[in-house]
Amino acid sequence: MESMIPTWQVSFLCGILTWIVLSSMFNLTRMIRSLTQPWVSSCVASGLPVILQIQKYQHTVLDALFVGLSSVVSVPFYTGFLPLLFWSGHGKLARQMTFLMAFCDYTGNCIKDVVSAPRPKSPLVRTLTVTKDEKENAMEYGFPSSHTLNTVCLSGYLLHYVLSYNESSDASFQLAAFACVCLFIGLIGFGRIYLGMHSVVDIVGGLVLGLAILEFWLCIHEHVDSFVISDQNVTSFWVALSILFLFAYPTPELPTPSFEFHTAFTGVALGIVRLSFFYTLLVP
Repeated sequence: MESMIPTWQVSFLCGILTWIVLSSMFNLTRMIRSLTQPWVSSCVASGLPVILQIQKYQHTVLDALFVGLSSVVSVPFYTGFLPLLFWSGHGKLARQMTFLMAFCDYTGNCIKDVVSAPRPKSPLVRTLTVTKDEKENAMEYGFPSSHTLNTVCLSGYLLHYVLSYNESSDASFQLAAFACVCLFIGLIGFGRIYLGMHSVVDIVGGLVLGLAILEFWLCIHEHVDSFVISDQNVTSFWVALSILFLFAYPTPELPTPSFEFHTAFTGVALGIVRLSFFYTLLVP
């Protein structure tokens, strides 16, 4: 049963609350934007020739390939994929990937709306948005690339999970798996440029941020999972955390759907937290 709130939870929540107050008092979002937006925007503008050069080789087969790959790493895909992990009995992997996805989504969208850097300009650059999800993504700011960020984190974590629970695998299998993940990430990044959705700096930003988040998550994922299934004030803490994250979210230069995406996935993560303890009792 839930007990008295631990000191670390109070400290963590107070830290976020302090950030919200300071950010509002000193308008930190606008201050950070004034320092980062000009540089990122200039990189986007200077990267247009690279995008145009890549798009010279446009073909219907490449269009279908990269649109399909973008759909595979989109939020709607994971919304359908993650429940399958629960239903197949891989509860721990499903929890971890859901929390990591929520973390990536929140962090990436926060940076997007803080920097508020534009995407490559149409019609100078051909922007191919076939699905409804892609059309909504095009309404967001560009830096960093969420598709690249999510692919690095989730593919990297899945690789770590497979190799960790298959310790008998030889070096050739591990090398082949690592190469496949790298190839997949490379195709996603290249495809986002080909489709005109991102510039090179967006892809590099998503790659660097994704590697940083993945490294951080691999350090804490066991602690997070142990806490979630411990039933020690988990639900109350997560509700408070989710509410504070909503208030901590930065205001973009112009309205975007990023906040709505984050809010929806935060609700998913909260639902997973609430049911995880009972799930472990049923499926140990």
